[in-house]
Amino acid sequence: MHPTRKQALRNAPVNVGCGVSLYRTWRPLTFADLVGQDAVVRTLTAAIESGRLAHAYLFSGPRGSGKTSAAKILARCINCVHGPTATPDNTCENCRAMLAGTALDVLEIDAASNRGIDEIRALREAVKFAPATMRMKVYIIDEAHMLTKEGANAFLKTLEEPPPHAVFVLATTEPEKLPVTILSRTQRYAFRRIAIPVMIAKMKEIAQAEQIDIDDAALTAIAYRADGGLRDALTMLEQVAAFSGGERITTQTLDLAFGSTGRDFAQALVDATIARDATAALSAVEEASDAGADLQVLLRALIAAFRNLLVARVDPQLLERDLAPEDAAQAVATAKGISQASVVRALRALTEAQSLARSGGNARLELETALLRLILASEDPTLDALASRVASLEERLSGAPPPPAAVTTVKETAKPKAGAPAITLQKVRAAWPSIRGKVESERQSLRALLSRAAIESLESNAIVLKLPDQWQADTLRDHVPLIEAAIADVLGAPLKITLRVDGRAGRAKGSAAGNVASVSEGPQPDDPEALFDYANERIR
Repeated sequence: MHPTRKQALRNAPVNVGCGVSLYRTWRPLTFADLVGQDAVVRTLTAAIESGRLAHAYLFSGPRGSGKTSAAKILARCINCVHGPTATPDNTCENCRAMLAGTALDVLEIDAASNRGIDEIRALREAVKFAPATMRMKVYIIDEAHMLTKEGANAFLKTLEEPPPHAVFVLATTEPEKLPVTILSRTQRYAFRRIAIPVMIAKMKEIAQAEQIDIDDAALTAIAYRADGGLRDALTMLEQVAAFSGGERITTQTLDLAFGSTGRDFAQALVDATIARDATAALSAVEEASDAGADLQVLLRALIAAFRNLLVARVDPQLLERDLAPEDAAQAVATAKGISQASVVRALRALTEAQSLARSGGNARLELETALLRLILASEDPTLDALASRVASLEERLSGAPPPPAAVTTVKETAKPKAGAPAITLQKVRAAWPSIRGKVESERQSLRALLSRAAIESLESNAIVLKLPDQWQADTLRDHVPLIEAAIADVLGAPLKITLRVDGRAGRAKGSAAGNVASVSEGPQPDDPEALFDYANERIR
């Protein structure tokens, strides 16, 4: 029977419970204690039990996710007196030495400090010798991506021809910085960000064991601040416990200790945006500024909040890892009050504001401007705003049967396949910005060509695109399959593309928009005034 955590810590020849950080006191002792890494644990356990140990492992993942802890557990699994075993007893002589950090055959190397060729050459010489007292020599190389190019090349020779008594465990937050020659010689295990609900449950367990008086809302707030790293969460829990002086810890205590993250202000801004309440939005920004909140941090929090709304509309289950259960439910409920097109537009506007603020702009001004653009969208005559309004209207009306004209007028409607939605010319024009966005994300070189293409009509099962000259039409023709795929993805119906050349465009460059409007019915995407009238008509 394996000992409890307290027994293992008591048997270790160090005073762990006094003067030691909370995250070190609660560092996992077995794979069963490793939080939120079930796939890694299952694979490593199976390898150990089957006797198929590799000579080199790469543990990659975000900070505080358990990479170094897992490496130390693996070392005990290999060198436990009763091993190799997936469940080291943590009481034998070897386990106690490894827990105390005095084992000669288990070396933890910080690659950030020992990154050069000289240090790696010394390691290569030392690894040749057999273990002093244990079964295997285990080298744990932390922050492995910090190795210099020369150091990595020197280390590669050891990985190519490792001695049979050595196991290497590389831990890194940035595996892409390691040479592929090293990556190809290691078994890679990807550690995940720890899910918010899992982190909250673990912190609650530790707070109860350590007699830290903290409410659930504060635990949730710490989990969000830690951003998937349990070590960061436990460090904050320990710090705020000292700050509170034994009093009950609340979210207000956290704000006093660490400053505001802006999550509450972000939710207020989301609510104001959905309610189209400009006064409430500006008041929330004013309150956040007066409270000393970093407005760039608030922008990030607001972008995250709208991203959660988008995910809630697409697949609410994807929120289970990122949000506490009650916050996920709130996001799902809030998402019902805003269209997907509006959420996407909000993300674009806020991301643009964030970029401008980072490049030296006034963060408050950029935030307020973006919010007012979103709230006052009905007064915004730009094509982006009008297209968003029309798309929102089409989304709201998608469940209603189309009017008779929508299925009888050849110019207005493509003949859909059985079971496919009726596609009107207006719907195609409203969706055109989204179609262009998908195409341009795949082929940025098409941005200029597509900006000059105008939707002329909808004939049979084809969208007729008019271009200014034959050269542009021929160039775009090579990419027709990509455009048709984007149309099918956005509209949910397979439509073809027909390209036509507008001979009058070259003679009257300034009147191109008027030429297109004269041969088509309904508002043009490059005619904001007509599109604005169309949107208002649909609202009425």
